[in-house]
Amino acid sequence: MENPYTPGPGAVPRELVGRDGIRKAFSSLLEGLERGQPQKSQLVSGLRGVGKTVLLREFVTTARSRRWAIIDIDAARRDDQGFRRQLAFEFRSALLAVSPRSRWKPKAISASGVLGAFSSSLGVHNPLTAEWTELATGTADTGTLSTDLTAMILALGEAAQEHGTGVVLVVDEVHRLTIRQLGALIDSLHRTYLRELPITLVGAGLPRSDAIAAETQVRANRLFEFPVLGGLPETDAATLLRGSLEWDDDAIAAAVAITGAIPSFLQTLGHVAWADDGDTRVTSLTVEKLRQTYEHSVDTDFFGKKLTRAKELELAYLRAIADAPEEAETARLLGRTSHQCADTRSDLIEKDWIYLRADGAAAFTAPGFEEHLRRAMPSLVVPAQKQRRRRYDP
Repeated sequence: MENPYTPGPGAVPRELVGRDGIRKAFSSLLEGLERGQPQKSQLVSGLRGVGKTVLLREFVTTARSRRWAIIDIDAARRDDQGFRRQLAFEFRSALLAVSPRSRWKPKAISASGVLGAFSSSLGVHNPLTAEWTELATGTADTGTLSTDLTAMILALGEAAQEHGTGVVLVVDEVHRLTIRQLGALIDSLHRTYLRELPITLVGAGLPRSDAIAAETQVRANRLFEFPVLGGLPETDAATLLRGSLEWDDDAIAAAVAITGAIPSFLQTLGHVAWADDGDTRVTSLTVEKLRQTYEHSVDTDFFGKKLTRAKELELAYLRAIADAPEEAETARLLGRTSHQCADTRSDLIEKDWIYLRADGAAAFTAPGFEEHLRRAMPSLVVPAQKQRRRRYDP
């Protein structure tokens, strides 16, 4: 029989366990918007492996079951023109999902012209086909992202309302959006919120190292709740593990202790236990016996694949953070100044290895990464500094 456990970040489990409050809030959000009663949506944050992407997949399924149009985005680090191009393509699909072109009502026809304007500044990179001839000049073609996006989202929300449906933007890896891009989305959705239009956004991502402007944050607070995902409650962890094997209470307690009840890690432990040739009944002794195999699996599949792409100084910097997360102390352990390490630190943030806490100290974006580094690199190995070439006068 196929192993029923699904290890790995983003892997879709056979059944989503836990997060009931967040899931119910999303259903309530859609129901409210359908009645013209906007409610707060959610921007979920959390470390890798806690189930953010799986939760968003659940949201997509829920919205689809209610026949909402879905804009499903995996955010990437793009400049504003690249972001506009991605959105233009998705808005086109959403407008056609609201209603087939042959049945468009006046608001949908109007939205198609706004979309033409929104895309017009992209020139040869315009994702709209030659068949898309609608163009409402002067609506969403100012070149300012926030202004144009507001016009576009308002028009799409009006079209959805006229056709008796809604639109939901589902944005994964939302931390990869720039402050300006995220701010533009928030400002746009704030207008639709005030107009009680059936269009909303739900997103998930890692903790951010930067902050949006205070005025935009005020609007965001009106629009969103900000749940932070971590480990599951022990009862939910038990439900997840017991779906396929018989885990006694002591085994559940042991599993929670070594995994932190992180869903991805629980799935990995379950996967290892299923693959073991022992009894289908799992005890705390079974968990202890499998611990080394579990850690090897996590080290190899969850952490290791990414570590192989790290440069020598990046690896050393990560290992130094495990001992001293303060910027100056991290640099000191490497025999360098903070200025000399600034590019490495920025690159690790860009690559989603670390983020900066409110106090400025670095933190890892994956739970258990500090322990993994200590297993993989028991001691810090400091790479030699490259000597600068001296410039001589001729």
